[in-house]
Formats: sequence, structure tokens, C-alpha cells
Amino acid sequence: MSKLRVGVIGYGQIGPVHLNALQQMDDVEIAAVCDLVEAKAIAAQRRFGAERYFTDYNAMLNWDWVDVIHVCIPTYLHADATIKAARAGKHVFCEKPMAMSLADAEKMIEACDRAGVKLGLGFCRRFDSQWLKFAEIVHSGVLGSPVVWRSVTAGEGAPTPWFFDREKGGGPFMDGAVHNYDFSRLLFGKVSQVKADMRRLRTGTTAMDTGTAILDYESGDQLVLSWSWGLPRGAWGAALHDVIGSKGALRFENPSKDPLVMDQTKRGALFVSLPGGEIKTFQYERNNMYFDEIRYFIDCIKTGATPKVSGDNGFEALRIALAVLEAGETGKVIRL
Repeated sequence: MSKLRVGVIGYGQIGPVHLNALQQMDDVEIAAVCDLVEAKAIAAQRRFGAERYFTDYNAMLNWDWVDVIHVCIPTYLHADATIKAARAGKHVFCEKPMAMSLADAEKMIEACDRAGVKLGLGFCRRFDSQWLKFAEIVHSGVLGSPVVWRSVTAGEGAPTPWFFDREKGGGPFMDGAVHNYDFSRLLFGKVSQVKADMRRLRTGTTAMDTGTAILDYESGDQLVLSWSWGLPRGAWGAALHDVIGSKGALRFENPSKDPLVMDQTKRGALFVSLPGGEIKTFQYERNNMYFDEIRYFIDCIKTGATPKVSGDNGFEALRIALAVLEAGETGKVIRL
């Protein structure tokens, strides 16, 4: 099969990550890049060898020499770009969160279905070997059942203002924690209810930047999220996870901060604490989750397979995110 020609919209924080992964694939050609700022579009073209650059994604979508579009722009723009790309007959890989409203997410799914093109979502944690090992441990029953997954993240947050706009990015409980919502569905199944307490530490923003959310699942499992993007630049707090059950506990951090790694480059391990002081070790091979998720999507296009991280997954994760925001803003328990 000839090379798939890919166009990437957005050269901000995540766009270069996509381009770097695509550049490593022999069966992919980076046909076009697009950014509203011409200097950034030109820089992307030169760095990654794209055939053309654009400053208007509408013009890029009208170019016949693009088969696949990667949507790497602010969340509130995802729906417009995805729907137009589908109508132009392009397969779409859209970054998370899928959209800012369920209505928009539904339109994105419908547009891709109607056009007969693939729609993939950027839930990279589903391809992260560390998180997949974590899921394997939970599902093995070694911790007992049900379990409580506690996730803590605190720092200065995203670098650009739209992330902190309630209508454009939604803050950490929309943009960041959406990974947890999606992965928790893989772990535990359906959410039954959510409750949350949130506040703003930053001034001049409209999204809640700090708080705690508790998600209960029909399985009896629970996810407790404590997130903050409210710290001043250069300051940071905790970034860790643990999973506790009646038989033991698992604790892990991001690989780059994990003091228990067995090999700094290729191998890692997760450790489960069991009764009597026993420690059980679960090894895993490190991977580049961004490369693997994009490679998988390209393979789905080539084979005709339905992506396992689809629009439906994006819709459900967004539904949870919006419920968490509602709970945090109103103080109500939101049932799903």
C-alpha cells in the first residue's frame, strides 16, 4: 500500500509530539502542517519536512493530497475541525478531550460515521506500558476487590491561557483528568455517581483549577482525584497514584520520577505491598505511548479495523468530565 499522507493541525504543545511519532513511520508521509501563527507553521514544515504549510485549516482540509488529519488544537475547536475533516473524506485522530459539549461530541461521531472515515481519540494512557501493567495488577485480584484508586497531581498546569478558560479548555478536571476517566472505565466499568469540591487558586481565570473529585462505580470500586493547576510557575507538588484494597496496595509515580525503577531507560517495575511486609514485583518494558497510539491508528486505517479508542470512548469520558465539573461547581452529587 502507498504511504498515508497526514496533515497535522496545531503546532503548540502536543502537535510536535504527533509529528515526531509520524516522522518515524516508513509508511507515512507528513504532507502538511497547519498553525494560525505563520512562523510556527513554517518552523513545523522545516523541522518535519512537510510538503506544505497552512495557516487556515479549512484550506488544508480542501487539499486532496491529505488522507489523515490529526487535530491538535484547543479543545473548543475540536468539533469544527473534526466535522469538516470528515466531510472532506479524511480520517481523523483527535486529541483529548473530545469536545467541550456532548452535543459537539455526538456531531463528531455522526460526521465520521456518515463519511465512512475512522475516528480515533488521543487517550495515550491506554497505550502506556506502565498503566497497562497497573491495570493487569488490579484485574488480577492481588489487591482484593473492590479497590480505591487515588490519583494526586499538583503543579503550575498547562502553559497557555485557554486551558484555564471554562468554555475553551475546562481546567485540570477536564483536560488533565480525562485520562483518568477514560482509563477508569477500562479498570472498573460504568460510573454510578460523582461528587467534588473545587476552587480557584489562580486569579483572572474562569475554570476551577484545584480540587478533589470522588467517582463511584457500579462495580463498587472508587476513584479519588486530587488535582491542582493552581501553583505558581516553577512550583510543584505531588504526582503519584496508589491503589488500595483489602489484600494489599500498589503505589506508583510517573516513570521519570519513580524511585523504584529497575532500569532508567528500558525497564520499570511496579511494587505491591502485601500482608506481613511481603513485596511483590511486576516488571514491564517502557514504551513511547504516543508513538504506539498513533501507530495503532495508522494500522487501523490500513487494515480497516475499528479503533479500540473510538469516538464512543471519547464521548463517555467527556460525559464523566462534565459531571465532575458540575459536581464541583454546584456541590451536588451527580448520578450518571
